[in-house]
Amino acid sequence: MAIIDPDSVPAFPVYTLRIGEDRETLTLDGAHVPVLDEEDVIEAGKNAIIAKLINHNLGVVRARAIDASTGRGWDMIVSATGDFLDLTEQQEAAHAAKERTQRRTKRLMIAGVGTLTVLTLGALGAAIVIANQPTGSVVAYEPEGVGATLPAAPPPQHSTTATWSHPTLAGARVNLISPDRLLTADPEGTVTARNPQTGQPVWRGEKAPENLASIHHSTWAGHDVYAAADRNELRLWPVSMPADTHSVSPTTIALEPGQSARTDTHIPYIELGDWYIRVPDAAGTLHDVMIPPGSTVLDIADDGTITTISATTIYTLDNMGKIHFQQPFPAPKGTTTFPTHIWTLDDTHLLLAWDHTERVMAVMDSSSGEITVTGTPRTIPSQNETLLVDPEAHTAVLGTVGIRYGNEPALVDLPSVDTTAIHENLIYANTTNGPATVDLETPETEPQVWANYRTDDPAPVLVTNDAVYVVATQLESTTVYRADRQR
Repeated sequence: MAIIDPDSVPAFPVYTLRIGEDRETLTLDGAHVPVLDEEDVIEAGKNAIIAKLINHNLGVVRARAIDASTGRGWDMIVSATGDFLDLTEQQEAAHAAKERTQRRTKRLMIAGVGTLTVLTLGALGAAIVIANQPTGSVVAYEPEGVGATLPAAPPPQHSTTATWSHPTLAGARVNLISPDRLLTADPEGTVTARNPQTGQPVWRGEKAPENLASIHHSTWAGHDVYAAADRNELRLWPVSMPADTHSVSPTTIALEPGQSARTDTHIPYIELGDWYIRVPDAAGTLHDVMIPPGSTVLDIADDGTITTISATTIYTLDNMGKIHFQQPFPAPKGTTTFPTHIWTLDDTHLLLAWDHTERVMAVMDSSSGEITVTGTPRTIPSQNETLLVDPEAHTAVLGTVGIRYGNEPALVDLPSVDTTAIHENLIYANTTNGPATVDLETPETEPQVWANYRTDDPAPVLVTNDAVYVVATQLESTTVYRADRQR
C-alpha cells in the first residue's frame, strides 16, 4: 500500500459518505449507493468513492463518513487505486505511526468493521490562515452535477440544464455573501461556501443556521468572521480555514431569555434591554455598554465606534459608551420616537421603520445621516422577513415593500407574494399562478409569469448578471442548480 501524505492532498473537494440509521442504506454526496447482499456497508462506500474518483479523473480525495445512527463522523483520504488514510492520527509525524494508522484503517474498511476512530480537531480561533498547498499537488476541480436537467423551468434566456448542481437541505436558499463565495446548506447540516462559477467548495462551517440569509460577513477582535444568530445563540465562524480541515466550528455565545443579537452591523452585538448592549472590545472580550436612553443602535463600526439614533438625535459613542458627538436628526414627518426596526442595505445605507402609533419607513445615508426617501407602506415588515438586496443596482425588497435607494429613490408597496430574489428592478417570487416577476418600476401591474412545468415550481433563490440559482425537490432529494444566462 502506498503511503499518503495528507499535506499533498487538496482541501477540496470533500466527498460525503452517509450511512443510514439502519446501517444498510448508503449515499455518496446525496446519491444512493447500492449495497449488495452480504456486502459490508463500509466496503460499499469505499468502492463508491473509488468509482467516483475514476469517473472524475481524480487521483486522491478527502472524504467524510457520517453514521446517521450515532451522528458520528470520520475523516479519511481515499485514492483511486484503493489506498486510504484514517486522519485520526494525522498529527503524528513519525513514519511508523502513519503506517500503524494505515494498517488499522485498512482492517476497518476491508474487513467490514463498521466503526472508525473519531477525528479530533483542536479548537479553532478566529485568526486561522489557510495553509498553502504544495506546488503541483492541486488536482483541477471538475464541477459536479454538470448537465443535470432543472426540474423547474428557469426564467427566459437561461439554460434548462445545470452548469453545476449539489444536494442541499429542503427549503434552503443560498447567500452570495461575497462575489467569490456562495453559501449553500449541505444535507448533513453544514454551511458550505462555493465558487459561484464552478460550485467548488472553498470553505465549510459546522452548525448551519436555519436561514442562510442570516449569515453576515462581520468583524470580531480584528478578524473577519461570518456571524449569525440562531437558536438562542450568536455564532461566529472564522472566514479562513486550514487546508487539512473538513470544516470549522463556530464560537458560540449563548443568549439568555429576552436577549437578541444583531449581525448585519460591522461588529455583531447583543441587545440586553433597558438601554444596554453587550459588545466586544479590541480583544474580543464582551462587556456591557449603556447607550443614550431613548435611542437604538444604527451600527457598530470596525473600530468599535457605536452609533445610535433617537427621535431627534444621532449619537456617536466610543466602545465604552462615552458620547463623543451628537448630531440633530431630521426625523420623518409623523414620527415621534426612535425607529423600531433597522436593516442594513449596504455599507452606507440603512432602512429604518417606525411602527408605534405611526407607520413610516425611510432610507438613511449612514455616512451623512441624511434621509433620502420616506414612505408610509400598508404594512411594516417584521424582523423575521428576509431582506433581499442587489447592492450594485441599489434595489431591495423586504416583505411587501420594494426599495430603490439609488439616483431615483422610492419606497413602493408590492403585491402579497412570496419573494425569493431580486436583480436590478425585477423581483422574483412564487405566486398561486407559478413563479413570476414583479417590476419595481411598475409594481401595480400583475406579476409576470413565465412558462413553467407546474404552478408550484419554485422561483430562483438568487439571480445575478450571468446565472440563476434554483432549489428544487424531486422525490426525497433537494438540489441547488446553477443555470447560466444564455447570451
